[in-house]
Amino acid sequence: MTVSRRDLLHVLTALSDLAGGKPGILVTIAAIDEAIGRGRADMRTPLNLASLATDGLAEPGADGTWSLTEAGAQRHREDEDYAGR
Repeated sequence: MTVSRRDLLHVLTALSDLAGGKPGILVTIAAIDEAIGRGRADMRTPLNLASLATDGLAEPGADGTWSLTEAGAQRHREDEDYAGR
């Protein structure tokens, strides 16, 4: 399943917020799901961050966790700066 760029940026924002904007902080998929408004009984396709990893913005950790990369943290800061104009 293809995820839109807009949706990927929404997920990147959630990951960044949960990690305090810092690369290397592990965040669970469940926490990201909750942050983007997906509940436990959500029947949609499970969240897949592989596209963010392909772009070098996030990387998988142990036990289904993910973290921002330095590039992901920088991208999020740039997006926030642009949105704040």
